Amino acid sequence: MVDIIENIKGSVIQHGSHNNRIYLMQLNTDDTHGLIATLDDMALKNGYGKIFAKISAPAWNSFKSADYIKEAVVPGFFTGKTDGFFISKYFSAGRQKAQNIEKLLRLVKQAGEKSANNIHRTGRATRDVVSCKPSDAEEMSVIYQQVFKSYPFPIQKPIYLKRIMKEGVLYFCIRIEGKIAAIAAVEIDLVSKNAEMTDFATLPKWRGMGFAGMLLRHMDKKTRKLGIKTAYTIARAASRGMNSVFKN
Repeated sequence: MVDIIENIKGSVIQHGSHNNRIYLMQLNTDDTHGLIATLDDMALKNGYGKIFAKISAPAWNSFKSADYIKEAVVPGFFTGKTDGFFISKYFSAGRQKAQNIEKLLRLVKQAGEKSANNIHRTGRATRDVVSCKPSDAEEMSVIYQQVFKSYPFPIQKPIYLKRIMKEGVLYFCIRIEGKIAAIAAVEIDLVSKNAEMTDFATLPKWRGMGFAGMLLRHMDKKTRKLGIKTAYTIARAASRGMNSVFKN
C-alpha cells in the first residue's frame, strides 16, 4: 500500500495506512493553527495513530499547545541558522510507547559500533559511485522490488522514479559487472539548504561490503558542493543496518 502525498493550505503532507500516520513534510506558516486542526481531523477520520512533523523552531509553540512532543532537535537545520524540530502527536497510547524498549536501546548502541563485516572485498573499480539516469529507472525499480516488500513511496515503479528524477531527486548507484548492486537517493531542499539521504537498498548478495556507506559519503560530498548545510535521514531505532551506516 502506497501512502498519499497532498498539498494542504500550502503545506505538504504524506499519509496512509502503510505507516499508519500523517507526516508533515513541509510547513507553510501562513495558517499554522488552521493546518493543525486539519491534521487532527484527518488523523481521527482515518484512524491514524500518529502525526509526525518536521518544523522550524519558531513554529514550535503553536504545535506544543496542540499536544505535540519533541522527538529530535537538529541545530541549524534550516539554512544553517534556524533549528529544526521533529515532533509527534499520538492518538493511541500503544503507538506512543515503544515495544521492547531494552532491545531497541541495545540495537541503537550496537549501531554505533563499527561492523567487523564492513570489509571492502572487491576491487576499487567495481566500487565507483555513479549517477543514475531516467533510462536506468527500469533496473532501479527491480532492485527496489527485490529489497522491499512494501514502501510508502512507489519506488518499485519505473514511471515514478523517472518523474522524481526529473523533479530533482538525485539517485546514485554502485555497479558490479555492469549491474546495479546498491542504490540510494538524496532529496535536496536548496531553499532550506538541507538534504535527506534516503531510499538505500543493497541486493542481499552484496551486503556487508560497505556499499551504503560509500553511497552516503559520495552524496555527502555532492551536497556540500551545492551549498547544503545539513544532511540527514529518518530511520527507525530497529533499523540497525541503516543506523550503523550513519553512525560510522
